[in-house]
Amino acid sequence: MQHNLGRHHRTRASEICRTAAGFTLIELLVVIAIIAILAAVLFPVFSQAREKARQSHCLSNLRNQTMAMMQYLNDYDERLPAFEMWGGRTNCQEVQFSGGAFVTVPGSISEACDPYQRWSVRIQPYLRNLQIYSDPSGRTSWIYPAMLGGCKRAFGDIGAAWCWPWPTSFIGIDFSYGYNQFLAANAADAGTIAAVPRPADVLLLADSAHSDAVPQGTVFYNIRDEAAIDFPRYTASRVVWANVCGAYCIDAHQADQYTRHQLGSIISFADGHTKLLQHRNVFARARSLTGLDQLRRFALIVQ
Repeated sequence: MQHNLGRHHRTRASEICRTAAGFTLIELLVVIAIIAILAAVLFPVFSQAREKARQSHCLSNLRNQTMAMMQYLNDYDERLPAFEMWGGRTNCQEVQFSGGAFVTVPGSISEACDPYQRWSVRIQPYLRNLQIYSDPSGRTSWIYPAMLGGCKRAFGDIGAAWCWPWPTSFIGIDFSYGYNQFLAANAADAGTIAAVPRPADVLLLADSAHSDAVPQGTVFYNIRDEAAIDFPRYTASRVVWANVCGAYCIDAHQADQYTRHQLGSIISFADGHTKLLQHRNVFARARSLTGLDQLRRFALIVQ
């Protein structure tokens, strides 16, 4: 009797242990549901935290580039690096500022087609760091070997409508930023930064879909329709939709997923300060950010 009772207790204890060691299907489903809910809540938070870190990285990049540009201005009589003239408009002819207008000189190669005249190359000695041109949230272009050798070489190798040559040291860099051509035309080829009435309002460098953050048509009053030049979509699209838009931005690309940062675009100004602007503010202020409200525009005379 005692032997059978002892065996019964051992059997019952074994059953209890087996029951305690496992989970029922309902319990497993509840645990999985809780994990899924936590993941749905936390993943966006982690994503936003990562993007904020990238914004800080980008802000630091542009601040350093802007400081380098300020040093360049001190060394070059308050003149910005040369205005970059892309070959699609001028066929890579040399462009000179003469008699209040930009004039092309047939048969010569523009200094803007010289890779060592690019704004980023001119300020590089003040930075000594090529990675500073790369934004972890997106890029303007990956610089590849076919972009070597100057303007005519670029045409021959990649059949591009414009020229984007680079020195060999830049090959392999994810380039992410753009330069205000309009400001450059006023403060490089045609004057100095001191001639800008309100430099704190004018974009200098920014997140951009092109190394030239403002379309060239904004500079010249005689090569683009006035309405198109002043339209924010034309003047601000490269900054707002920095990961996809070129000179023009098609309607399908005007979407949040094509912006560089979640909250806005990082912009540096001609007075040296840098900050994040919400995308809607960039778009609404396109004319003043470009400098169209305070800087002169020029004619392009093709001889």
